[in-house]
Amino acid sequence: MKNNLFPISNNGWKYIFYTFLASIIFAILDFDTLSVLAFGLIVALVYFFRNPEREVSIFDAGSVVSPVDGEVVSIEELSSSEYGYKVVIKSSYLDVGVLRAPCDGYVTKLVVQNGARLSSSVPSSKALNAQVELLFKYEKYNTIRVKHIIEQSFSPLALNIFQSQSIRQSSRYGFMLHGYTEVYIPKNFRLNLNKGSKLKASQSLLGFFIAMP
Repeated sequence: MKNNLFPISNNGWKYIFYTFLASIIFAILDFDTLSVLAFGLIVALVYFFRNPEREVSIFDAGSVVSPVDGEVVSIEELSSSEYGYKVVIKSSYLDVGVLRAPCDGYVTKLVVQNGARLSSSVPSSKALNAQVELLFKYEKYNTIRVKHIIEQSFSPLALNIFQSQSIRQSSRYGFMLHGYTEVYIPKNFRLNLNKGSKLKASQSLLGFFIAMP
């Protein structure tokens, strides 16, 4: 995994370059209005693809942080024997799109599904949209399942991580501009958030693993 430490994500450079090139061409052709619009779009793209450094919060062992920026739109208690909770986080264009590891450990599963970028209001969007599913293994009983599903975005969902890779909490592993994230958490976990909570990747605490009986 190659961490991008530039203030702009690697995923945005091509959009910025082509828009900058267009603004130069418009200026040469004296299309002043289009040139100004293109410059404004460059500013917007820099904001969309910003890649800020985050001061890593120091939590106790067994902590799990948010993998994305966004708002918690639902918290569901599951009857599954494997997972106890499902947390859904909505990320907008105004949120930082960089994905960060929720805990220390390694990736035991990585599934990529190419697809559409439909609005979540479309009933079939969850099945048809591009998405990735990852399992982060922390300890014997501690596995976090994370599913990123993109929607209505001009930029594709991107990952720079591979299966069996070890990873540190808060490490960058991908980029998603506009979408939602499902986090499945085992029953041996104490949640530390509520519906409507505003989250920042690597800085907002989801909760802690507790000892198995």
